[in-house]
Amino acid sequence: MFTDNSSTATAQVAEAINRLTSDASMERLREIARKHQVCYEVWPERSVAQGRKIQIGFELQLCGTNSHIAAKGGQQPVPGCEYCHSTYEDLRQIAEWILPREERPSRYDIGGFDRALHVAPHSRQSRSEVVVSIHIMHRADFNRDVDDCEHRCLKEMRDRLNQLGICEGKWLSDAEKPRRQLENEESE
Repeated sequence: MFTDNSSTATAQVAEAINRLTSDASMERLREIARKHQVCYEVWPERSVAQGRKIQIGFELQLCGTNSHIAAKGGQQPVPGCEYCHSTYEDLRQIAEWILPREERPSRYDIGGFDRALHVAPHSRQSRSEVVVSIHIMHRADFNRDVDDCEHRCLKEMRDRLNQLGICEGKWLSDAEKPRRQLENEESE
């Protein structure tokens, strides 16, 4: 009987440690999102099969600003510099965190550092951004239409981004976010 209680207590302590570690990890990722004003976009991955254009997956792009201006006292950004690479590494941490954990019929590839600054659309004030791409496609026989598995994976990634307060299409400060989203972030 004592052993069962000890095992239960050990499991509860381990679960509490995992929860604290997870909470600390999520807070660190939220801080990265705020620091780089991270948002995301989703694009179709397309191919041609038997003479017709098909959608074979998705590309989820995490977009964030870097710290050129703050770090260099207003100097013009230089693509591929140490600040861009640091921003890429921060965004990559978010990308790795949102990936599904179990193996599925889909695969997820995080793109490498492209040493470029991307000009955001007007809705984000044409800001210079570092982009990390995640490609979501079939694990095997990839040149076929997107299916429920890719849709499910994309939905889960969007849900995890939402948990971090990261919105689609545009960075929103805490003051700009809907009250319901802020309450969800605080309860996590």
